Amino acid sequence: MIKNCKLPAGFLRLNTEKYFSIFSRKLPVSLKGFLSCSVFFLCFGACIATSFANQKERDPKQYNPSYKKPGHLEQKKVTDSGLKDNSGSKDTSDMAFIKGGKFVRGSSFEQNKAAFKTCRKHDRSCRLWWFSDEYPLKLVAVDSYLIDIYEVTNEKYLEFVKATGHPPALDDSCSTDACWEGNLWKGSSFPSAIRNQPVTQVSWYDAETYCKWRGKRLPTEAEWEKAARGPSGSVYPWGTGFPRGRATFKRKWKGLYTMTNVGTYPTGVSVYGVHDMAGNVWEWVSDWYSRTYYTHGAKDNPQGYEDGEFKSLRGGSWVNFADSLRSAFRRWSRPDVKFNDTGFRCAKSAPIDIGIN
Repeated sequence: MIKNCKLPAGFLRLNTEKYFSIFSRKLPVSLKGFLSCSVFFLCFGACIATSFANQKERDPKQYNPSYKKPGHLEQKKVTDSGLKDNSGSKDTSDMAFIKGGKFVRGSSFEQNKAAFKTCRKHDRSCRLWWFSDEYPLKLVAVDSYLIDIYEVTNEKYLEFVKATGHPPALDDSCSTDACWEGNLWKGSSFPSAIRNQPVTQVSWYDAETYCKWRGKRLPTEAEWEKAARGPSGSVYPWGTGFPRGRATFKRKWKGLYTMTNVGTYPTGVSVYGVHDMAGNVWEWVSDWYSRTYYTHGAKDNPQGYEDGEFKSLRGGSWVNFADSLRSAFRRWSRPDVKFNDTGFRCAKSAPIDIGIN
């Protein structure tokens, strides 16, 4: 980047004849040419050096995610060996089996720039460093596991509420009418029209408690990303095509009719047969969010750090544009907050030799 570099005034307007005239006419033409080239490259080199100096100063603050290694400790591997299914169902037919192994996680710098370019079409305040938490593109490995084929629905969550007395899926901290409109539940019930829509207005703690009740757990961020992108790192769960007709996105709030039923888009499934991993609702995962985790975190069974301030969310929602639906896109939120565009799905560890038809 040297477009802001300033050469001497009038330097670029000098033609060869005039340029040579600044040297003594007694000098040989060959020497004049040598001196001319020397002056040019001296100026050009100064511009390049200034440019790199500026870039070196700019990158650590705005883009390069490796400029500061966090002091957090890596969380120990998540296990569900001690979890007991209290829902009364041992059935895992609603889960997809993901065989352990390596997969492509994150984004390259070129992919970050492409995402930034798309983002700028919708948001002029967009900045390249917004995508730096996806960097770098690398191979990581996870053990075999199972993950819910569909997001947890209102109907499934109601079973949990009735069985445990857990608070219903609504934000009772609302202080405005607009906030209350985001609550589709009325007490411990909801309109039948949304029974197969993904549950929303649940915090990370609500999601974690539900999954434990089912004898499961929240997926790690790495597990979620592999289930969405496959082993080769697809842009979207279905590949590279635009999300239209494959996901619910770019919508305005329409109450009961804002979201779609889970499994509405058979052409939007991932290579593993997992539905709705792009759009409809954001999904809580187990990891504490760290902007630099993809640079410094573990490459074998990454679990995230053992503490933090925010939890990670993945997948995009009904309100987002296509750039936020990319399977590498990362978002974060306080774990106690509830949103009308955020839900979850559960996962479960599995032996490597298990397969599900």
